[in-house]
Amino acid sequence: MTQTETWQEGTRKSIREILKDPIVSRLLTRSTLTRVQFETLLIDQLGHDMANKRLTRNEMARIMRNQRGISRGALNRTLRQARENISEAIHTILLLGYGGLFDSPSLAPFIEASEQLKSQTAQLRESAGQAEFYRASVEGLLGNLEEAFQALYGKTRDT
Repeated sequence: MTQTETWQEGTRKSIREILKDPIVSRLLTRSTLTRVQFETLLIDQLGHDMANKRLTRNEMARIMRNQRGISRGALNRTLRQARENISEAIHTILLLGYGGLFDSPSLAPFIEASEQLKSQTAQLRESAGQAEFYRASVEGLLGNLEEAFQALYGKTRDT
């Protein structure tokens, strides 16, 4: 295996591991990003660190999804779409904060959940030897998030 193949395969493996994470998978289903857009953002933002080198757009495109990669134009298009979706999401967050809606009881579970996700998943990864405990804890976190989404949509409100 050549050195080029080594960094490319290592980067692909790192991206696949992130995409396999059950929390990432579940959050992507409710996100404004597609899986491909998220993958493209990962490569754009973290690919340099994963590959231990500065990546060109052509190299990023070759890492995408399979051994052949995608065209540089497709990578750029997908990256632009992902950035537009993120910009809209950030503006939504700013609007909610400016409008005082973060203090709303219906959004409080999500603010709390984001902090819990960050701290608990870090703790859970440290106890990786306990796979069943990790899986059960992740399912519990995802269940709590789903309940909060249902409440936000009004499906469990006032019952």
